[in-house]
Amino acid sequence: MSDLKSRAIPYGYKMVNGIVTVNEEEANIVLKIFADRLEGVGVYAIGKALYESQIPFFCDSRDKAIKKASAILYKSIYCGEKGYPAIVDKDSFDRVQKMKTKPIRNFSVSNDKPEIAENAEYDYVTNDEIRSLEEHVRSMIENHTAESDEIRKMIFELAAKKYDCITEKGASNE
Repeated sequence: MSDLKSRAIPYGYKMVNGIVTVNEEEANIVLKIFADRLEGVGVYAIGKALYESQIPFFCDSRDKAIKKASAILYKSIYCGEKGYPAIVDKDSFDRVQKMKTKPIRNFSVSNDKPEIAENAEYDYVTNDEIRSLEEHVRSMIENHTAESDEIRKMIFELAAKKYDCITEKGASNE
């Protein structure tokens, strides 16, 4: 197993007589990673499942498994570029690339309230109006006092008001 940790050939491939070829067992995992992503499964869930299944190469840690799955999804070698044989078709690869989202940097969510990481460039300051609207939405959901469209509208309104509370560090919120 130690050869998998420091391998020179990308996952899904092997060297045979000096020629890079497809490693069928690993290629099946690569195909599953792409298929899951195309079905809408998130990269986190894909990597976590690989780790929990103790699939060789993904069994070091959950975080490493997630990073490795992500790397596989976004390396063009898997669709036959840079001299590697294709494992996934170009259309599937391109569709996965369109699904990639940009992470929100320096921002985390905890206890239903956004919190800014220490090195963040933004401030979040809530107010009584938002807290009141949060409680109203929570009550409507728990007590089934509104139709789903009305609740959805209130949630979007709440999200917009919360968004308006985000300002650049040192800037006024007004």
